[in-house]
Amino acid sequence: MSAISSPPSHRPALTGDTVLVVDDDAVSRILCESVVQSVGGKPFLAENGMQGRALLAEREYACAVLDLHLPDANGLDLLRAIKDRTPQTEVIVVTAHADVESAILALRLGSFDYILKPFEVRGFTHRLQAALERRRVMAEHARMQTMLGQAERMASVGTLAAGMAHEINNPLAYVISNVAFCAEELPRIREEFLSEESLRTRPDLTELPLRLQEIEDTVRDAREGAERVRLIVKDLRTFSRGDEEKVGPVDLHAILDSSIHMAWNEIRHRARLEKQYGDIPLIEGNEARLGQVFVNLLVNAAQAIPDGKMAQNEIRLTTLRQGDDVVVEVKDSGAGIPSEIKGRLFEPFFTTKPVGVGTGLGLSICHGIITGLGGKIDVESEPGKGSLFRILLRAAASEEEAVPAESSSPGRRGRILVIDDEPMIGVSVRRVLAAEHDVLALPHAREALDHVRAGDRFDLILCDLMMPEMSGMDLHGELVRLDPQQAGRVVFLTGGAFSPRARAFLDGVSNRRLEKPFEPQSLRSLAREFVS
Repeated sequence: MSAISSPPSHRPALTGDTVLVVDDDAVSRILCESVVQSVGGKPFLAENGMQGRALLAEREYACAVLDLHLPDANGLDLLRAIKDRTPQTEVIVVTAHADVESAILALRLGSFDYILKPFEVRGFTHRLQAALERRRVMAEHARMQTMLGQAERMASVGTLAAGMAHEINNPLAYVISNVAFCAEELPRIREEFLSEESLRTRPDLTELPLRLQEIEDTVRDAREGAERVRLIVKDLRTFSRGDEEKVGPVDLHAILDSSIHMAWNEIRHRARLEKQYGDIPLIEGNEARLGQVFVNLLVNAAQAIPDGKMAQNEIRLTTLRQGDDVVVEVKDSGAGIPSEIKGRLFEPFFTTKPVGVGTGLGLSICHGIITGLGGKIDVESEPGKGSLFRILLRAAASEEEAVPAESSSPGRRGRILVIDDEPMIGVSVRRVLAAEHDVLALPHAREALDHVRAGDRFDLILCDLMMPEMSGMDLHGELVRLDPQQAGRVVFLTGGAFSPRARAFLDGVSNRRLEKPFEPQSLRSLAREFVS
C-alpha cells in the first residue's frame, strides 16, 4: 500500500456520514480510518465478519468498506447482509486477491466499487467521496419523491374537496336538524307531562310514548349521519397521512372501499360502479400509498367518461389471487387511450388534461409506489373501448388479521382519568363510563400530574396527545419518572394530526392509542380490559 499523502481538496461529508470498515489487516484499517476522517466522515472499525455484523446491527451506515477475504467470513456474504438490511448503504469492496468472477458478483450484489489492494490513497479518497455523494443524492432523491408524492396527494384532495364537502354536508344537515328538533321537543315534553302543574292535573299520557318514540328515531338518524361523517373523515385521514415508509400486511378490500368513498362524487354522475372482489389474502403494502394509487385510478376512470350518462357506463373493480400475488383491475368504459400516448402514461409531468387540471404526476407516482412495493402496473386500452389498469401486488408473508376483542361483562368498578383540553371530550367519556367506573375528567395535564404526585392511582389514563402548556407526551415522560406502572396505563387520544415530534414519540412508545371520534362500545371494552 502507498503511504498516506496529503488529502485532495474535497467537499466535506455531511454530518451523519458514518462509514463501516471491515478488514482483518490492521494497516488497511488504519489507512481507511484516516481517509474516512479526512473527508469528514465517522469511521467504525471491525477486524472480522463477526465484529462487522455486530456493528451493522447497531446503526445504519452511509457507506461500508469491506475486505473480500476475512478470516471468519466472505466479504460478499457481508455485502448481501448489508444490502438486505439497508439497501441504500453504498459498499466498496477491497481485495488483494481479485478475480473477474468475484468482481462481477460484487457489482451484481449492489457494490458501488471494487478496488484492488494496494490502492493509491488519492484514488481511494475520490472513490469514497463519490460513494458518499451518491448516498446523499439518493437520499435527497428519496426526500423529493416523498415531497412530490405528498404534493400530488394534496392536489388530489383539492380536486376532491368539493365532492367531499358535499358528502359531509348531506349527513351534517340532518344531524344538525335532528339535534335541533330534540333540543326543542324535550323541553316541551317536560313542560306538558312533568311540570308541577301537569302532574297536579294528571295529563293524558297516551301521547307520551309516541312523542318519545319520535325523539328516539330522530336521535338514531342523527347518530347514523354522524357515523357517515366519521367514516368520511377516517377515509380522508388514511389517504392524507404521511407514514410513507411503513410497509406491512394490509387489507386491500378495505383500502379499495375507502378509495371509492374518496372518489365517489367524481364517479356517481358518470358511471355505475361494479365490485367483483375475490377471496384474497392480506397484501404487503402501505394504506396511504395504496389509497393514493387507487383514488388516482378511480378519478382518472371517472374523468374518462362523459358526465350525465351514468346508466350507459361502468367502472369495474376486480380483485383476484394469482399464485403468490394479488391482482387488482380498474376497468372503465371511457374514451380509451391512443397507442401513441399509452407509452408515455407513466412519465412524470405528462398529461392530456387541460392546463390547471391535474399535475401530470399522478400516474408517474402511482407507478413509483407500486414498483417500490415490489409490484407491477400496466395498462390495456383502445380508443373507444375504455381502459383497464392492472396492478400486481405481493401477498403478505404472514396474515396478521386483527381478532376482534371479546366484549366482557362489567367487572369491578375502576378509576379512570381523562385528560383533554376540550372539556366536552371529558364530559362525553364520563357519560359513557360512569355507570361502570369512577371517572375524573381534567382539562390540563399538570392537574393530572398533581393527582399522581398526591398518591392517586388510576386503572386507565385516557390522555390527549396534543395539548397546550403540557402535552400528553410531556405528561408520559413525567409519569415514567414518577411511576412507570401508571405510565403504562396511558392510552393516547388522537385526532389524527401529528407533528413530527408526536409521530416520532408514538413510534417510540408501546402505549395504545384511541382515535377520535370513538364508539361508546370501544371505550367501554377498553376500560373493562384495563380495569380487569
